[in-house]
This record gives sequence, C-alpha cells and structure tokens, in this order.
Amino acid sequence: MKQTIIAAILAIVAMSVDAQSTNKDVERLQYVYALKVIINDSVWRGFADKQYDVPLLYYGDTCCYIVNPTEKFLAKYPSVLVCSSNDIQIYQTKKVDDKPFHMHSTFTTDEESNIDYYTPIVRCSSLEQTSRTIPDVTSVDAWATMVMHEYFHGFQFKNDGYLDIYEAITDAVLPDTLPTLVASHDWYKESITWENDLLLKVIDTNDIEEAKAYIQLFFKLRDERRERVKKELGIDIVALEQLYETMEGSARYIEYCLYQHFGNFNLSDAKWLYTVGRNYYYATGFNLLRISDKFEIDYKYGIFKDVSIVERNLRNTF
Repeated sequence: MKQTIIAAILAIVAMSVDAQSTNKDVERLQYVYALKVIINDSVWRGFADKQYDVPLLYYGDTCCYIVNPTEKFLAKYPSVLVCSSNDIQIYQTKKVDDKPFHMHSTFTTDEESNIDYYTPIVRCSSLEQTSRTIPDVTSVDAWATMVMHEYFHGFQFKNDGYLDIYEAITDAVLPDTLPTLVASHDWYKESITWENDLLLKVIDTNDIEEAKAYIQLFFKLRDERRERVKKELGIDIVALEQLYETMEGSARYIEYCLYQHFGNFNLSDAKWLYTVGRNYYYATGFNLLRISDKFEIDYKYGIFKDVSIVERNLRNTF
C-alpha cells in the first residue's frame, strides 16, 4: 500500500514537471511566432504569410514539439495537439532523433519518405540545449534571433523557384567551395577582407562621391578575385557567391533587425554580424543589403527569383 501511494505521488510530480516544461516550451514557440509576425509587419512583407509557412521542429529535453506540422509529419510521428489558435498549432511528439544540437533548416531531395522531402523544415534546440552548445547564448531573445535566422531560410525555400535555383547552382559548384577557397588560399582570404572593409566604408560615409569610389573599387577587387579563381582553379564561383550572399546575408539581416527591435543594441558590440571569416558571405551579403537600404535600392521584390539582383542593382547604381 505504501509503495502504491509513493508511486502515485511520483506520478503526480512527474505530470506536474511535464506540464511546467510544456508550458515553458510552448510559450517560447508562441513568442517566436509573434516575432515572426513583427518581422513580417516591419521588415519583410510576406514572411508570415500562410503560403510561406514552414514547420518548426523544436527539440526539448525529453520530447519534441512541432509547430504547424505537415500531414506527412503527423502520419510518421504520432503527436498530441497541445496548443491551437487561428495561426499556430503546436503538437508534442517523441524525440525525432538523438542528435545533441539542432539549429538549421533542412530539406532533402533523395528519399520521398523523408518529412522534409522537397519541403523545408526548421529544426531548433531549446534554449537550454543551445546554451550548452553555445555558452554565449543565455537569453530567450538571443536564442530567438538564431531561430528566426533559420525560419527565414525556410521562407526563402518556400518562394516559388528558389529551391530549383539552389539546386541548379550547387549542382554546378559544390556548396563548400567558398569556405574551402578561404582556407586554402591566402590571396583569396586577403581579397575578401579588403572587399568587406570597402563595404563597411560605404556604409560609414555620408559623402556620395566617397561611397561611389569605394563601391567601384569593391567590384574591381571582386571581379579580379573571381577571374583569378576561374583562370587558376577552373571554377566559376559567381553564381554560387551570389546565391550564398543573398541566402545567408538576408537571414543575418533578419537577426540584425530583431536585435534592433529588442533595443539596447549597439552594432559595434556585435562585430560577428558584419566582419568576415571562413563563411564570409554571411557578412558580405549582410553588408550589401545594408548598403542597398542606405541608398534606397529595392531588392526584396526579386531576391529569391534572381540571386544576382542585389549585386546587379548596386553595379548599375554606382
């Protein structure tokens, strides 16, 4: 009898803990979706439109949650609806996999039974799991900017034709070509650094003639680097570089806009947003968008239909 009572008490405690965890996780997912609507209203129209909605798979400590799942997901992973409103449905399900960390968007093209076959799914770990992997991420807002970056990738791939563009370009040149070039050739890395420094000078100056000179020199160095890669290594990187600058640059741009929304944000304290490293196209892409904004050059209307549009518009303007 005593053991039965103890077991019952433990079961009640476990249910209470599960309920608290569920509430915490569900509230975070609702918060992320609310931020998505804010970005839609103030930064990038269409981001929260239903036609561009992407399932968000959230990995908690003991289970997963899926926001706005597809029928295919629900058929493969039995799930329980834990929250529902006009715009958002959140289901709880078992752990989909045992990987220690997720913060990425996925889609596959090789196996039709996959839940992300030719359709993107955003996957993210909880704040606690993210903090264990990236110790600097300690707040919900910092975590949410990472999730929104991946959410924006899902939005990109839901735009008609973008996935086809991605496949065509990355079938021609391997996706890891650009960071490999940075790691393998000092002259390539040096040119990238100079080019990005020129972009930052364009952003910082209020003199239109200075800006014009900087951007023209930027394109001169860029063209010389690309031509050298083609001549010496036999690789045409133009389309690949434009693809990744628009894809990762615009996702980083969304992070930047969220940081501004949260307030108390000083860009000089977030140099990782705009300075180059091995995956330099995050920063150069982000800086090209900031320059486009500065000179009121529209790009959002066609950036996912033509990955060359940002670069071409700037060349034509200056």
